Amino acid sequence: MRQVVPREQYVEMLIDTSLQEAEDMAMGFAAWCDKHVPTWRRMGRDETWIRRRIQSAQSTRKLHETMTDRGYDYEQRRQVLREMYEDASELYDLALERERQQPEPGFILTNGNTHDLIQRYTLRVMVYEADKLAYTKHCIWADLPPETPFHEDDHLRVVRDLSTVEELELGLGLARHLIRCYESPVKLTSEQMAQGAEDHGRKLRGEFIAKYGYKPEESSTPYIPVTIDGPQDHREYYAREYPKAVDDDDDSE
Repeated sequence: MRQVVPREQYVEMLIDTSLQEAEDMAMGFAAWCDKHVPTWRRMGRDETWIRRRIQSAQSTRKLHETMTDRGYDYEQRRQVLREMYEDASELYDLALERERQQPEPGFILTNGNTHDLIQRYTLRVMVYEADKLAYTKHCIWADLPPETPFHEDDHLRVVRDLSTVEELELGLGLARHLIRCYESPVKLTSEQMAQGAEDHGRKLRGEFIAKYGYKPEESSTPYIPVTIDGPQDHREYYAREYPKAVDDDDDSE
């Protein structure tokens, strides 16, 4: 079942998009159009949509130029945009209705709970601690030096920072199963461990699909990353983890 992004988060997403678009257009409006119009055409957008999109971008550019001329800093610009979108009910409702007619999740409708930051943070820490404990158990099982430090794999770390509540629950279930395997009274072989993990993972995957109606890999990517240190700024996180992704962010529109 799809989850609906709250209006408040939708507004913050609009603000971030507006700020990023203004930054992109600093290269020059014609250059900005030359960069994005071919992408929109490849996506199947018609000329009417493209003209309206360009008109919207022109309005955004003029607004940000006015704020810059007035000496507004980043936070002041955000506040101006927040006041503009204060009553975004109609815009939100139109976007929500449009997405409900689409077969795939989008800006507002998501596969999974992406917006409950408290729950995501709690689960994110629990998964990290479970992985850490599993690593300690693994060292004992494999007769490795106990002082070997635990390090969360960078790829896995980013995946979990950008996981939904449902995905994190699945990851926690897998980690806890692995701990139970290491704690088994009868020491399991590597082959038994691998087979047990595969069988349990298949079981949890089947339960996930039956409960939510979509595959774990079809979960939506949360807009706000959540690390073991807490929620992170969207732009700063992507600039740090995916430098090129920030430059290409607007191509998805």
